[in-house]
Amino acid sequence: MPYIKHPRYACAAFSFRIATEDEMTRKTVISFLTALSLPVMIAPLAAAEPSFKKDLAPYLQANCIGCHGSETQEGEFRIDTLSTNVGYESTPQWAEIMQRITSGEMPPEDAENLPSAQESAQIVEWLAARIEEGEAARMAQRGRVTYNRLTRDEYVNTVRDLIGVHFDATDPGGFQEDPQWRGIQRIGSILTLAPSNVEKYLVAAETILAEAYPAKEAEFIDATRRAVPDSRIRKEHQERLSKLGLLDKVRYEMWAGDLYRDSNFQSLPAPGIYEMSITLSGLKPAGGRAPRLYVYENSLDRVLFEHDIIAPEEEPITVTFRAHLPAGRPNVHIINEIPGLSTNFRSGRHGGRPFVSTKDGRLPWQMKLTDSEGKPLHPFLILDSISWRGPFITEQEQRRREEYWPAKEGDLQLVREGLRNLAQRAFRRPVAEVEIDTYMQIVQAELDAGEQFSDAVKAGMLTILCSKSFLYIAEGDEAQVRHTLNDWEIASRLSYLFWSTMPDDELFRLAEAGKLRDKAELRRQVKRMLADPQADRFCESFPQQWLQLDKVGMFPPDKQLYPDYDLSLEQSMAQETTQFFREVLHKGLTLQEFIDSDWTMVNSRLAQFYDLPDSVGHNFERVSLQPDAHRGGLLSQAAILSLTSDGTRHRPVHRGKYILETFFGKSPPPPPANVDPIPTNPVDSPKSTLRQKLEAHVHDASCASCHRKIDPLGLAFENFDAIGQWRTKENVRGSGEDPAVDPSGQLADGRSFQTPAEFKQLMLQDIDKFNAAFIEKLATYGMRRAMTFEDREDLETIAAASRASDYRLREILEAFVLSDLFQKR
Repeated sequence: MPYIKHPRYACAAFSFRIATEDEMTRKTVISFLTALSLPVMIAPLAAAEPSFKKDLAPYLQANCIGCHGSETQEGEFRIDTLSTNVGYESTPQWAEIMQRITSGEMPPEDAENLPSAQESAQIVEWLAARIEEGEAARMAQRGRVTYNRLTRDEYVNTVRDLIGVHFDATDPGGFQEDPQWRGIQRIGSILTLAPSNVEKYLVAAETILAEAYPAKEAEFIDATRRAVPDSRIRKEHQERLSKLGLLDKVRYEMWAGDLYRDSNFQSLPAPGIYEMSITLSGLKPAGGRAPRLYVYENSLDRVLFEHDIIAPEEEPITVTFRAHLPAGRPNVHIINEIPGLSTNFRSGRHGGRPFVSTKDGRLPWQMKLTDSEGKPLHPFLILDSISWRGPFITEQEQRRREEYWPAKEGDLQLVREGLRNLAQRAFRRPVAEVEIDTYMQIVQAELDAGEQFSDAVKAGMLTILCSKSFLYIAEGDEAQVRHTLNDWEIASRLSYLFWSTMPDDELFRLAEAGKLRDKAELRRQVKRMLADPQADRFCESFPQQWLQLDKVGMFPPDKQLYPDYDLSLEQSMAQETTQFFREVLHKGLTLQEFIDSDWTMVNSRLAQFYDLPDSVGHNFERVSLQPDAHRGGLLSQAAILSLTSDGTRHRPVHRGKYILETFFGKSPPPPPANVDPIPTNPVDSPKSTLRQKLEAHVHDASCASCHRKIDPLGLAFENFDAIGQWRTKENVRGSGEDPAVDPSGQLADGRSFQTPAEFKQLMLQDIDKFNAAFIEKLATYGMRRAMTFEDREDLETIAAASRASDYRLREILEAFVLSDLFQKR
């Protein structure tokens, strides 16, 4: 049964009707989902009046009104009629004025009594701040009911916990990436449901139900095959190896970049979770990289597993992993994923002679894998066998499915009970009987149309999985204005904050008992939820969005400039940062560690890159740092340093802007349009650092006023190149010796520093500013909306609690959940 037939009903109004037998009801479901994408009408948000008369009006009167006032409107542009509620009204016009002042077009150069560059810069900053406040207020607008769509990851996690199906939303044809607002992907006002994506939710629901309730139970498979079966060995070699007793000892050798395609010998009977085991050895040359097992599903464009492998040739190991795969024959490639020799060269290709061991040797024209002493020359893998098992389903997943499915065919009362169970958990709130009546009408309509009982039940389930109440987290009440959350809404806010999924049974029980507004109970739940393995999702999701780690690798580094950079290093970079965040949280550490620390988290690949003692393995471990390691905190981690680079060279201005926004919560005004980029150094000219070029480039006084605040923050990390490697000289084109880098600088308030370490100490002096910025980002993530002026007192209360606990991350999370802000819409 490839598709579930759809109910014949008008979804948008949930009204029942009988349709002709050949009518396609998919259209009505799409109509219903399309309605979800329409904007919700909301009342305008009241905004605090900025000090227009004091801060902006004098400047405009002196420099702008004469040409753009009531008597004269040059360019048909008038300023005196614009709204004084800057940022909230007439925003395009105020943005245009800001841009003209920034670029130097206004006031014109020939005007009398021109304002100073500092005065114009202050006006630009004031306008930028007001426009930013207005944008945040629009992002935070709330009507009687707010609807926050589940993100792609939240949808996947919720489906798994709801019905026990591991839906693969990122596979080809799946859901698109979620939009961001300042890095955060959970902002309800931008997580709309475009009509073009409606069909995907419908197909997803069909796929989920087809896997959860198949027409027949899938057969469990358990199959193993040697990496090189007899059928792959030439007849003459079969006879020779058979006489030597080595026919079943043939293995498959894989050098750097080599690929094995013969693991797809077993067809999978149904979609589900399958276990793949690979028995192999991995030989690492002295002082070199370990070979890296990389398992890739080519048709799905999905990495199933990757791991460094170190195992002696005579003592192979078995690695086992599980993945969700569709029915049919998989298209899995096994790769030794490290840079190295290519199979394009004849010496790197497999020969007709089967490989048994390095001692047995290879053909004369083939690449040597070991030296005369048998030590590996290259990192290579040796495959022995492949196994497939599955599909697997846990007892809890099976129990969930049974809770929704009638135990007796034809019993509509059991159908009703199952749909009620499904709807209440899917909607994350109590459901009214009238809602269940609607779903039962759909089931009955399908039965009346001659559909099979199982298909009719699935039609009712399909409607629930396509409902706005499932796809959106709703907060508020249509019947009355309510500014705080009820217990069911608190349960969802908690679970999606820490677990990125629906509430579990305990949260549902507490919501039903009305206990989730009790501070003591909330404190207990924070402790319980952070101790749960599902809290790893928070440790992945929040730092990734806060620090914008999705941008790591956005500009792939130039291979000629950075030959050691590869996918394994890129992934290790991002994982260091999330593992660091996890360590700070679970070890009860403080926000100060994010600025500077005497430790970090590395695996063997990153330890080698950082030139640290290679005493760790594939998994991340905490290591102590000596002062000469030049690491510690977030800002000297390779992920942060590389995401503010362009793949060719570091970008100190971007680094400074990143620090200003991420660690201090301040966004600089936008730069003027059409600013010329800093040119690369000509080959025949004396070598100069990017800092020297930047200082020569920023000559305009209005530009310099902003760059004085931005550039020192980025120039403090001049010792790190575009991929985050430490250096003392900058490698540039030109004549002469490479110039020494200069990380010194002076902050806008006059404080100076000579090294990155000294700069971090100055940042620690501003810990309260970082504390406030961090809490605002956390609240934006948890509340799924931008923070506004109205939230200021609540944010300050949380910041005070953070100071009282010495800025400990765990206590900050607890203070946020226990705050009045957390229980507000």
